[in-house]
Amino acid sequence: MKVIRVTFLIILFCTLTSIKALTQQLAVNPYVQGLNLPIDIKHCGDERLFVVERSGAIRIVNADGTLRPKPFLDISSKISSVRSEEGFLGMTFSPDYKNDGKFFVDYTTTISGQLTSVIEQYQVDPADSNRALTAGLIILTQSQPYTNHNGGNLMFGKDGYLFVNIGDGGSGGDPQGNGQNLQTFLGKILRIDVTNSSPSKPYEIPVDNPFFNNVTQGIKKEIWGYGLRNPWRSSMDRVTGDLWIADVGQGEVEEIDVEKSGDAGGRNYGWNIMEGTSCYSPPTGCNRSGITLPVYEYSHAVGRSVTGGYVFRSVQSRELWGTYLFADYVAKWIDGIKLTNDYTSGNATRYITAAQATGNPVSFGEDMYGDQYILFNNDGTVYKLEDSSGLRYPKAYFTILNNADGSVKLDGLKGRDISYQWLLNGNLIDGATSPDLFPATDGIYRLIVTNTLGNSDTSDALTLGAVATNILSFTASKNASADVILRWNVSSENSLKGYDILRSVNDPNSFKKIGAVDSKSTNGTSTSEVDYSFIDTINFSFEKLYYRLQLVKQDGSFQYSNIISIKEGRQKNSFTVSPNPSGGQFILNLDEYSSPLLLAIYDIAGKKMLTQQLNKQITPITVNNIRGVYIMQVSDPDGKNPSRKKVVVL
Repeated sequence: MKVIRVTFLIILFCTLTSIKALTQQLAVNPYVQGLNLPIDIKHCGDERLFVVERSGAIRIVNADGTLRPKPFLDISSKISSVRSEEGFLGMTFSPDYKNDGKFFVDYTTTISGQLTSVIEQYQVDPADSNRALTAGLIILTQSQPYTNHNGGNLMFGKDGYLFVNIGDGGSGGDPQGNGQNLQTFLGKILRIDVTNSSPSKPYEIPVDNPFFNNVTQGIKKEIWGYGLRNPWRSSMDRVTGDLWIADVGQGEVEEIDVEKSGDAGGRNYGWNIMEGTSCYSPPTGCNRSGITLPVYEYSHAVGRSVTGGYVFRSVQSRELWGTYLFADYVAKWIDGIKLTNDYTSGNATRYITAAQATGNPVSFGEDMYGDQYILFNNDGTVYKLEDSSGLRYPKAYFTILNNADGSVKLDGLKGRDISYQWLLNGNLIDGATSPDLFPATDGIYRLIVTNTLGNSDTSDALTLGAVATNILSFTASKNASADVILRWNVSSENSLKGYDILRSVNDPNSFKKIGAVDSKSTNGTSTSEVDYSFIDTINFSFEKLYYRLQLVKQDGSFQYSNIISIKEGRQKNSFTVSPNPSGGQFILNLDEYSSPLLLAIYDIAGKKMLTQQLNKQITPITVNNIRGVYIMQVSDPDGKNPSRKKVVVL
């Protein structure tokens, strides 16, 4: 017996070891080749990628990963040089590109012998979505005293305004003091409105910019944030709208700053008073008042030039979800961090080592689905960053969109090779297998997504409208006359007319109304628990009966309870559980439910880790702070008639 137990433990150890090794991997896979000094990647809202070549062209990568031979735009005649940090540095598309066709570019050129950064607007050719018109509109310019620290990042916020990154002007140590000087664009992030751009008025300054009402002579009211050395690069979290800034350090540290969505702007990130969290000028005893410190920094013993990326928001990886990926140009690694609260992060995770990288990481990109890409300096290939774990799980996520006609749309996170299933009040919605849903009634909605490995994830719940009632339990049992007694208990009611009783024989999809029970609450509203019952006098001679409640509100709208079932004779408490393995969220589906049952989870030594009463046929189960192989048991409340399954918690 001891030999058998030891053997089992050895097998279990090997299993857990292999699981740990596979839980999170990041691969850098070639996606498309044949580019010349690629420096930026953007998308316009469809499956194409637009790649900026530093020498002056924008190239299109088709949805199938092939490179179009002709450029989308070629402004190589305007580019000053590709030496040092000059050249075509970045681009972005208007948030209304589908309608206005506008996009914006950032490049360096020479004007009257002076190196100058230029932000210019172009438009797509209305007759050809793969070609841009050649006429541009200059939005703004900034003279550059040196060839380095030109910034070059462009992006739109959720507010529809254009954010422009400009470095401190270059050299070393900010000799002109531009970072703290509010009378120059250098060392700043600007925020401007280009919605109605025209030759006479290329942009407007948003009235809620932090310095808009400042009467100091010469102050630049376009400034959103300042005290930056060379922000390379910045990005907006596509879910939260948070602004992430990777600011290249001087001689000691590299830093990452975060500005939460809804922030009023005007933050001072410290340069050149500070470098990261340390004093720079003066080297000790500097005045830190009013300075926003980075959420993360690393010393030059680890790396020497940060390259900012994006917060991972792809359906393809639940593990990477919410991770900000960034890299170091000199050290060549790729790391990730997550915020533990508003303005601090935990430790970084090393995803790609220098040995695994193919060169110096110079820029990240993001496609319409949130999948991420990376470019390496002097490498003409676009690489895709992918979760390569053999146990990877997708991420279920959706948002609610309000339509102009007052209706709503549940907008599921979309991705390639993903299947979808919507739930309403814990029940599958027939035919609701698209990423988007136009809900037909109030209730509690969830979305299940499944990847090609068969692994699934269930989203958080969204309560749409005022839920008629919250059902605590719903049971079915037989009496001596073979009648079926339905009982349900609710915690509250809200403008509820009553309950229609629906039954289906041998088929969970063909329900018919067999009766009704009025609400016991005054005006259908109560904040106290209420008990109900209904007797179905059917002679129980069928294989299986299904029941559900239709909760009818006083305005005629309705929602459904979960489905319960009852069989002839005593049945074992069998169940299914998915996904398995899981990161800690399971969906338990009882084959039959007639009365409250007991769930228990045990470790391999027999120690009980969790118990939970089951009052529904389908129940979400969440386990926290445990990892490994466990036994899930469903039994009668007294422990009899147990049914067990092995589950793996990653």
